[in-house]
Amino acid sequence: MTPIESGEMNGLAVRLKTPKWAEGLIFVIAMWFLSRLVVVVAMQVIAPLSNIAPVTHGGTLPLGFSPGFVPKTSWDLFSHWDGAWYRKIATLGYEYTDDGKYHTVAFFPLFPLIVRGVMTFGLSFEVAATLVNNLALLGAMLVLYLWAQERYNINTARWSTAVLAWCPLSLYGTVIYTEGLFLLITTAALRAFDNSQYTKAAIFGAMATATRSTGLMLFPSFLIVAWKEKRPKSAYFAALLTTAGLLLFSLHCAIRFGDPLAFVHVQRAWTWQHPPWSDVFAKALSLSKENLLRVVMFFGGGYLLWHLRKRLPLIAVVYGFASLAMIQATGALSSVSRYVYGIVSISLALGLLLERHPRWGYLTLGFFVILLAGFAIKFAWWYWIA
Repeated sequence: MTPIESGEMNGLAVRLKTPKWAEGLIFVIAMWFLSRLVVVVAMQVIAPLSNIAPVTHGGTLPLGFSPGFVPKTSWDLFSHWDGAWYRKIATLGYEYTDDGKYHTVAFFPLFPLIVRGVMTFGLSFEVAATLVNNLALLGAMLVLYLWAQERYNINTARWSTAVLAWCPLSLYGTVIYTEGLFLLITTAALRAFDNSQYTKAAIFGAMATATRSTGLMLFPSFLIVAWKEKRPKSAYFAALLTTAGLLLFSLHCAIRFGDPLAFVHVQRAWTWQHPPWSDVFAKALSLSKENLLRVVMFFGGGYLLWHLRKRLPLIAVVYGFASLAMIQATGALSSVSRYVYGIVSISLALGLLLERHPRWGYLTLGFFVILLAGFAIKFAWWYWIA
């Protein structure tokens, strides 16, 4: 090959080299696809073949549960637990009576509204809702990758995204829950505020408060950071606008049921399910896996935020602690592990930590894979996970 030909080949190689943004996109899609593949195979292939004792539930049975249930490959496996409630909302709308019993008004409206819109294309609820949550998780991973890359480097972006994808509680980014959507819009809101994009922060923040009550923690987080960093008045206005989603839902409850706080009052029906921390610690000491996970997720997440508080964006630290405080205040400890997973600040913090210690990182992700598959199998059998 002549020097001229060699130079032409090198030039072609440079032109064909994958740009950095495309490499990031490929990595995110690969992490999302592989992790979701583990969940789907575990639920749809392994679970129906597993020799597990059918679960029994005392008291009021979960909506959609049949005693002696044995899983069979179907889209219905994705709709256990909260999924059955979202099906009811998407197909029948909201209902509520102040009688201390379970009612659909306990669940916020944005997710079922989006699912209902997707259903107009002729898809069943189970297909539409599964697609919405999974694609939203993919979007959340992409936004987190971009945020971490802007703030740090490609390695941190990769580790943070991998944590979000492979965390065992990412099961709830595949089944019919709001985790994927909530992570997408809260991550987008935090990134926008961190970049002083206050219109986007307000829009995504309002969507977050229409998706889950913990989205309301964006409001004080934005206020505190705006004051601490001496941000312009538009930052305070953006903080105020984040409450719009919750206020609109409250208005709907006032008009429909005559009770603007119906979504709060209905929670009395669920309070019996939530154990106190004393029970959680006692069972964790006796090596109860479920309660060990609760302790590790909540207090481990808080430690990570504190330990890395000087490296994390201030908005991520404040939002993380505000969300943990709300979880503690509400006492919703039966789902504490899942709620902590929904705090994107903790995935970013763990990504920062593992980027410094990659050998431990690979061991951690390997352990995550095993737990993720196990959780998916149990969820398909109607066992309570988080």
